[in-house]
Amino acid sequence: MCGCISTEQAIRLLDDKLQNTYRFLAAKKLKQIINSASQTNILQKRQLHIVEELNKKLHTHKAIVTQADKGKTVVIISSKDYADKVQSFLTTNNFNTLTRDPTNKFQKLINKTMQECNSIIDKWQIKFLTQKKPSPPVLKAQLKLHKTGIPIRPVVNNRTAPAYN
Repeated sequence: MCGCISTEQAIRLLDDKLQNTYRFLAAKKLKQIINSASQTNILQKRQLHIVEELNKKLHTHKAIVTQADKGKTVVIISSKDYADKVQSFLTTNNFNTLTRDPTNKFQKLINKTMQECNSIIDKWQIKFLTQKKPSPPVLKAQLKLHKTGIPIRPVVNNRTAPAYN
């Protein structure tokens, strides 16, 4: 509505003979803008509906979408198969399971070390070097579609780890 009022105010500054012509042109342009906006909304609703239907099917069939190792390809795989591949990778490479999460202990050790290193690190820099809410790194697996047996490539997100900064 605000656009209509300012348009009318601008038209009133024109010569009386031209005002009706510009009102007509302005109304035509506003209708085009409104129609294009509604068409965009319809397209967005269709796309949202498609995404919701895909999510329902993935949930029904207990499948996930994950990124492939090479190229910009996504893979739809059963959640159980994905978990088995990750577990197989962890077992094959002799990873150990910890009984408790050492993140908080590690965070305290890092903070203590930085406090003791005041000749190297300024006090005001410490707050920029520590994580506010540390959490353990997250393992994500990308499938290697170009290899036989489709092994995984482990990708670890360390951004929330205590020592990231």
